[in-house]
Amino acid sequence: MDALTPSQIRAYLERIRYFGPTQPTLQTLQQIHLAHLLTVPFENLDIHRGRPIRLERDPLFQKIVVERRGGFCFELNSLLAAALAGMGFSVQLLSGQVSRADGSFGPECDHLALQVTIDGQAWLADVGYGDSFQQPLRFGDPPLQTQEQGRYRFVPCPDPCPSTPSPRHWVVQQEQPNQTWKTLFLLDRIPRQLSEFKSMCHFHQTSPESMFTRLRLCTLATPNGRITLTARANGSNSFRWIETTPAGKQERTLKDAEEYYRLLSLAFGIHLLD
Repeated sequence: MDALTPSQIRAYLERIRYFGPTQPTLQTLQQIHLAHLLTVPFENLDIHRGRPIRLERDPLFQKIVVERRGGFCFELNSLLAAALAGMGFSVQLLSGQVSRADGSFGPECDHLALQVTIDGQAWLADVGYGDSFQQPLRFGDPPLQTQEQGRYRFVPCPDPCPSTPSPRHWVVQQEQPNQTWKTLFLLDRIPRQLSEFKSMCHFHQTSPESMFTRLRLCTLATPNGRITLTARANGSNSFRWIETTPAGKQERTLKDAEEYYRLLSLAFGIHLLD
């Protein structure tokens, strides 16, 4: 991924409403990571509009920054990587394999995450997973890492592992309210090239087996929870609004497509003509 230019970095930081320091420090990374999550939605709307998703720097910048849209992991984390690289951070792309309901994992490069190294310490950054950690996680100690929305941990790759278990393979888990641990994804810490993710990016845009072709999704973290709009891909009237706050989760079915597009505009700042 080519780094953003200085003018693109300024526009990106304005897009995420971040006006703090840009030196490649941990504090800068933490603040930009959170600012991105609070302003740029995780969404897959172009898939359902028949618009191919491009991962090159300039098309991503145009979509997310200029058009003030969102994207899914391949887009959001690619743009964050380009921005951080332009600010002088050491950034590497990592392959993630998302956990399935049966306990297995998806294929390699099913998810794109980032490793950012600062003063010799590696951090996991990820603004493209949806409802997950809001601050980067530190590889290694401490084994349990607490954030406002919960606790997270890295554990060695369980059996059966996709390849020979080694320090490069780690599972990222999130603690649930019942104190069990939910597996989010499996990480391979070998650095990857952006081209290695294009096949899975195409799969998630086109395959009926992908959740992204079956469900229209737009979701955004808020200071005290999350807001989400969903719609079935088959054109039915199943439009839903979901709002999560410390008091719990509230869901309601929307009246029609008009209300769906109105909320898409008002809550997420996304204005679609179709």
